Amino acid sequence: MTIFNKTILAVSIAFTLAACSGSDDNNETTPTPPPPPEVTPLPTEEVTLTIGQSQVEALKESHVVTSVTGEKSLASIETFKGITYATAERFSHSAQLDMDETVNATEFGFACPQLKTTSQPQSEDCLNLNIWRPADLSTDVVLPVYVFIHGGDFEYGAGSEPLIHGDTVVAQGAAEGNPFIAVTLNYRLGMLGSHWLKDNQGGNYGLGDQKRALEWVNNHIADFGGDIENITLIGQGAGAMSVGILQQEATEEPMAGEYFTRAIMQSNPAGFDYRTYNQAKSFATRIEDTRAEMPELSELSLAEMPLEQLMTLQAKVNSPIGRIGDWTGLSCVDLDNLVGSGICLTSKISGEASPMANLMPFAPYVEYYKPTFGSTIKGYHLTTQPSLDHFTVPTVVGSNTEEANTFAMLPSLTFLIPTVINLMNNLDPELIEQGDINQAMLTWLADEKNMALVEQEIAQLTADDIKAQVELGDILPSSAYEAIVKFYFGLGNGDTTNALLDLADFYPNNESELSGALTNMKQFKMMLNDMLFAGPSRKQARETQENNVDATFYQFGYHASFNVWTYNTEGEDGNLDIGDVIKTISCISGACNGSELPFVFNKALKLDGSPVSVSSKDQALMDKMSRLWFSDALFENYQYNNDSVLLIDEDGINTFESDWDSKQPGTDPALRQGRLQGLEDLNLILGYL
Repeated sequence: MTIFNKTILAVSIAFTLAACSGSDDNNETTPTPPPPPEVTPLPTEEVTLTIGQSQVEALKESHVVTSVTGEKSLASIETFKGITYATAERFSHSAQLDMDETVNATEFGFACPQLKTTSQPQSEDCLNLNIWRPADLSTDVVLPVYVFIHGGDFEYGAGSEPLIHGDTVVAQGAAEGNPFIAVTLNYRLGMLGSHWLKDNQGGNYGLGDQKRALEWVNNHIADFGGDIENITLIGQGAGAMSVGILQQEATEEPMAGEYFTRAIMQSNPAGFDYRTYNQAKSFATRIEDTRAEMPELSELSLAEMPLEQLMTLQAKVNSPIGRIGDWTGLSCVDLDNLVGSGICLTSKISGEASPMANLMPFAPYVEYYKPTFGSTIKGYHLTTQPSLDHFTVPTVVGSNTEEANTFAMLPSLTFLIPTVINLMNNLDPELIEQGDINQAMLTWLADEKNMALVEQEIAQLTADDIKAQVELGDILPSSAYEAIVKFYFGLGNGDTTNALLDLADFYPNNESELSGALTNMKQFKMMLNDMLFAGPSRKQARETQENNVDATFYQFGYHASFNVWTYNTEGEDGNLDIGDVIKTISCISGACNGSELPFVFNKALKLDGSPVSVSSKDQALMDKMSRLWFSDALFENYQYNNDSVLLIDEDGINTFESDWDSKQPGTDPALRQGRLQGLEDLNLILGYL
């Protein structure tokens, strides 16, 4: 018998024996093992805990934790809600409060007053924070602490919003041997959070609130089991801007190193030009002027005016039309006083590096001021532009790939300016034909009848109208494209705007063809992503590393199956907000501002807290990214070196790419070795500052 035949015979016998599987007495099939018992959380219970010298009523919660491999387990955590950390009178700086002998921490506290819908009632008595920790800690335990500052353009948001609750991530850490404590907080917003004041301490009240919260954590978190020498400060959007300011050493009250030891800055617009002392003063004057035009408001001072009326005034000042006036210089133009208009506009152009602070009018302002005559105001919280400093503690900084789609008021303004130009074309085409579109727009809008037409046009828009216009018209005519770029960086920054528009990557395309107008919009968004987010953040990360402080630079580009933005967000009743309609539509596809938050906190929620259905791919990334974010590995394994960037995209979070910028070259010869480095070499990144 050949070897081949022997092999065939052996294989046949093996298959026969396998098929027989023993005698007739034993031919029953093996029973399927029962499924594992379903893991369900235990009921939440109220507990009374001794925290330092206080008796604190808190909640003990049970959470189902799903590992990255799919196994489920239970973890218990303790939640402390709405603990008051400071108190403050309106337009006064806050003072830190210690805990009372008895504290009820079973319900979230008030959200700070704002024009958006919040999950909690709003009140000026809003300086509270929330803590999540593993349950049943021993008295000698010392855990890392993560303090999160919410975003929202310094106008909206709260530490109690469901998307940023720390329960899920703390439960994950407790279940998997990485225990830590999470803290979220409120700070004053809008006019109540930043309003010009002529003294050395200034009117950046919201920044002061954040410092008082960090002071409270430093004084009390050890009683909760936290390590005051291992505090990571995290911020998103306006929260990341706050973290950048809080890292500065040139301040009367430095915080970095003493009150926090590491930082994470998500979606930090590092290229943002903060309002100067004089800009803040002028804005305060405009608030008073607007108030004078509203006879229905109380004659009481802003400090004594009923809150509802104060918020009505803020809404008026904050309207898209109002902001477009501040942004473009329109607020200077008076057709009955052209000489005065010219002086005002010249003063505006010479007195500001750029007008972009008007996109976020309640962001902190630079308090330092040195007049020609008189004594210098040194400032207290913010004395220099944060982007011009390197980081002072180990920092993770990064942005999302489509930040410009939803950044501050920018989408509304890029939507409004083509609307204005279209009205001008229909009613006064000769102004367009004169050539200087920026000056023509200022002249046209200075006429109250024309401004009324624009307001009427906006008032008639519905969500469907805006959706149709954005979806069918994600376009930017070359005239509007050039106008927006020049307005954005400032009419006094002609060298910067001309240099940008001369580059092949950003050169205006003829709108006579639809493809040209579409390309203009694409170029404008890329320009803002490069100039405001990725370029300055990358530069700061490199300079920080060169100063022997560890830095990590990341980019989040994952396209989730859901949209984090919604637009029924205005006021207590959740009315339609036109600005958020535009942002929602702009964020249908792409990683826009805030898109990373569900993945950081492992929450299948939108920004407003409403639930979403997620794909299995979404959930897999949420499971992995939320574990990485609250770990030492994020700081230790991805440090910036040789332009190495942590990429979080369709392939997950395992991509750590060196020479990153050179792999995304520009079209223009000056940008072919890397678009961001080319812009930096041309002194365009932060050059306008």
